[in-house]
Amino acid sequence: MPGQANTRVYIVAHKDFDAPAEPGYVPILAGAVHNHASIAVRDDTGENISAKNPQFCELTAQYWVWRNACAGYANVGFVHYRRYFYTDARKSRIVPAAQFTHDLTEVDVVMPEPWILTKTIRAQFAQFHNIDDLNTVRAILQEKHPEYVPAFDELLDGHALYSYNMFVMDTSRFAAYMEWLFDILDEAERRIDTTGYDAYNQRLFGFLAERLLNVWVRTRKLRVKTYPVYKPDDVWWKEALRAQTKKLLYGRHR
Repeated sequence: MPGQANTRVYIVAHKDFDAPAEPGYVPILAGAVHNHASIAVRDDTGENISAKNPQFCELTAQYWVWRNACAGYANVGFVHYRRYFYTDARKSRIVPAAQFTHDLTEVDVVMPEPWILTKTIRAQFAQFHNIDDLNTVRAILQEKHPEYVPAFDELLDGHALYSYNMFVMDTSRFAAYMEWLFDILDEAERRIDTTGYDAYNQRLFGFLAERLLNVWVRTRKLRVKTYPVYKPDDVWWKEALRAQTKKLLYGRHR
């Protein structure tokens, strides 16, 4: 198996935490411009969008890696400080970086096992967020990258979603994805007014990126390997439920 240094996996965090003792895994502080945690690798040096972390979530860390830290590694990946890829459903072992190196000799990208929802992806987004924002993204795709629209529509009409903005891929593919993603998100940021959104829905561009990663993988027909993902005391659904309640009460995302 190739050496572990061939793959670097960044653990995105917004506070100090006990990092796993896994070679090739490196913590990175997201939103570091407004954060005083002691994590050495920060997203507020060099070329960065650290100040946008409340809206872009882990994408500020991904942007920093893209612009400042891709050299010297064949592959790059991202997990969260409480959410990792595991070798099996028993969550007994975090996938070693060396395993990703091996995987990427056989597939194009490593992703989390998909969510399988009872609702369509479109209906799920509309339940918790402003569906107009998703429609704006489709319009941008139609203008700038029309070849991606069929996969966008298929995704939204389906029930499966790779989530969390977690992945591992080779660095050249990662750079191509970032270039494409931010071309769309930068335009979406210009068009979408998030004034009045609550803190949960202020994270809009992170939510949009989850869907767009799926669209990019589908359109490019990438070979995917999945691993189970587990987060102890995962409470994302509580935030989503609060957002839905506010939407029902106030008609917006306050």
